[in-house]
This record gives sequence, structure tokens and C-alpha cells, in this order.
Amino acid sequence: MYRIAICDVDEETIKNISEVITEVSDKLNQDVQIFTYTNGQEMLNSNIRYNLIFLEVDLPEKNGITIAKEIREKDHRAQIVFVTNYENYWKKAYRVHAFDYIQKPFMLNDIKRVLIDYYQMINNQQSDVVSFKDLNNDELMIPTNEIIYISCGVKKRQVIVIAKNEDYICKGIINEIYTKLNNFDFFMPHRSHIINLSQVKSYKRNDKILMVNDDEIPLSKGRTNEFEEKISRVMHERVTI
Repeated sequence: MYRIAICDVDEETIKNISEVITEVSDKLNQDVQIFTYTNGQEMLNSNIRYNLIFLEVDLPEKNGITIAKEIREKDHRAQIVFVTNYENYWKKAYRVHAFDYIQKPFMLNDIKRVLIDYYQMINNQQSDVVSFKDLNNDELMIPTNEIIYISCGVKKRQVIVIAKNEDYICKGIINEIYTKLNNFDFFMPHRSHIINLSQVKSYKRNDKILMVNDDEIPLSKGRTNEFEEKISRVMHERVTI
């Protein structure tokens, strides 16, 4: 499910954008949940992680650019679309890595174009993204190159995904997740861990592996030879490419 937020002072704008999101998402068979706000701080206080945000620039108290900067401090993956009456905001939008920019008064086709572009981008990334279920049973799409390693959680049928910018507690069985990662450069050096081979910093034979975030992962003696074969191949491919 995709979480899409709309933050705008104009209720009619919120209504129009909501209707287009529902229409386009239904046609493309995308499951969405829409959240609406007229105040940027209220949206920040919700602590909900959004996939896509339509954000008015001229908001009361804090403008949209300031709100976007605060979003970026917490979440680098949320895609932000600025909606504004003013021209030449694209430079400021670029600084917070906005997905797009729509100038008012906009046509409904402008919203449709943004949504179609967003869904196409997501579909193009699917081969390099792994899906997990969080504890609320919502789907998390995590790029494989963001994952450092995965460990068994404290509770049964839970895992902890250690990524470059955030850690996630997810539902799942580690052996089943390892099978799902079969097409990517991951390895299970120990029964309770899966590592991303591209995120290995160093290792000590039959002992441990040091990851790029300086966490140490145990390396089982019986899996050392296979690990060395795979890490050698990954390193060779990096150099060749």
C-alpha cells in the first residue's frame, strides 16, 4: 500500500488532488491510502512515513520548503511534489530533491502525469527492491543497495533490517527472506544473519565479518569457504565494472 499525503491551505485543491489520486490509482491497480492536511506542522507531527507528498509551498507558520527540509532529515525516500502559485521555485525544490513541481492554477492532467511518472518509477525499480511487511502489516519497499544486513529479531517471526539510514523491524522468517534475496548479492554467514556482500568492510576467517557500519557479524566455520568464494566474485565484478 502506498501512503500519499496532500498538504494545502485550499480545501478545493485537496479535494481535486484526492479525486485524481483515487482515479489513477484504481486504473493502475495501485492500493493507496490518502492523508490530507492544511498545516505542514500537523503533517510532520503525524509521524507517518509517506511514499508521495503533494506539498503547497505557501503554508502558514512554516512554508513548504521548510517542511520539506524537515521531512528530508527523517526520510530520504519520500517523494515530494511542490504545488505553488509562484514561479521559479524549482531551484529551491531541487535542493530538497523534489520529485516534481506543479504550478497553480494546475490542470488535473498535471496531477495525473505526476502520479503516472511516480508509479512508473516504482515499477522500474522493482527488480532492485525487496518488499517486507512491517509490524502493522504494511508493505515496505527497500532498495537492495540500502540494506547492510538482516538479523533475526527478538521475537519469533520477526527480523531487523539494518539499512544505511534507518533500521526496520519486520515480519518474516530469516530463511524465507534469504530465499527471496537469491537473485541479489546476499549471503548467510550465520543462521541468524543475512549480509549484503557489497557492504562488507573486512573479515576474519572462521570468526567474524565487519560491515561498513562497523557492526560485526559472526562467520560460521562451515560457511567460510563459500563466503570467500562469493565475496571474491563480488569484488571482482566491482573492479571489472
